[in-house]
Amino acid sequence: MSTDNTPAKDRDFLLSVVIPVYNEQECLEPLVAELKKTLDSQKWVYEIIFVDDHSTDLSPRILQSLCDQWPQLRGLRLSRNFGHQAALCAGLQEARGDAVITMDADLQHPPSLIPELVRLWRQEGFEIVNTIRAQSGGSGFLDRLGSHWFYRLFNRIADIKLTPGSADFRIMDRKCVDALCSMGEHFKFLRGQIPYIGFKQTYLTFECPPRFAGQRSYTLRQSIKLASNGLLSFSTFGLKVPFLLGLFTMGIVGIYAAVSVVLIASGKVHLMEGWLSLAALICLNIGLQLTFIGMMGLYIGKIFIEVKGRPLYFVEKVYRPKTTTE
Repeated sequence: MSTDNTPAKDRDFLLSVVIPVYNEQECLEPLVAELKKTLDSQKWVYEIIFVDDHSTDLSPRILQSLCDQWPQLRGLRLSRNFGHQAALCAGLQEARGDAVITMDADLQHPPSLIPELVRLWRQEGFEIVNTIRAQSGGSGFLDRLGSHWFYRLFNRIADIKLTPGSADFRIMDRKCVDALCSMGEHFKFLRGQIPYIGFKQTYLTFECPPRFAGQRSYTLRQSIKLASNGLLSFSTFGLKVPFLLGLFTMGIVGIYAAVSVVLIASGKVHLMEGWLSLAALICLNIGLQLTFIGMMGLYIGKIFIEVKGRPLYFVEKVYRPKTTTE
């Protein structure tokens, strides 16, 4: 990062491109070729930082080979698979640029869009330029349905608002990157943290192509975990649910009791033992209590992990040209 106090938008600048990688052996060389073609044509000073989230294919060997060929490339290999959000955070911590672009390695985030992102940052004065997918790039029906309902639920109960279709393909000014890195929570949800930090933001829509090669490595379990982290990190709605449902249950029971008293007093209904109603109310009570305890457990579990203060990731290896001296 430059120590010049002149704003980066008014001088030559260093652009960092951060790319998390997990088992993308077929995409890496075409991706670097596209990136170099785009970035070299603009004559910018740049660095490309790959974060290998402990790939199990040939990605580590390919990354080392690419770093040996191109001095602008370097990377990290994490000690185990910590997840996409942790890999992104590792890259942001490593980036030195006046502006930082984050993107995926599967070429669904077109490198050809980078000049427009930089233009909006440098010339239009936006400090964060987010992107929105105009189409889902081969995502299945269930993925699209789940994403739709997640955004609807999140925007209804969370303290911030998300834009449906937003991607982790964006450019951020250095002060925004520093602000993001200062947020120390363990359970990262960058799509929520980006609007949370504020600054001058805008959105750019792009056509999302299909994956260049290989299969999507992000599983349904990982998607559910990410959604859960987002909801629990930016909303206390779950803590309010027991109170609201308790009021609703008491209201229903009160109405039931009032109607029963009126019917019995008028002689329209004889007093019965009512064991079925009693059993139903007991089961309802047990079910509600278990639900509430489980809801509290989700939040307490997050707190338990947070207070330990464990690092988000560990670095096993640094990818750099073999001729570079330490």
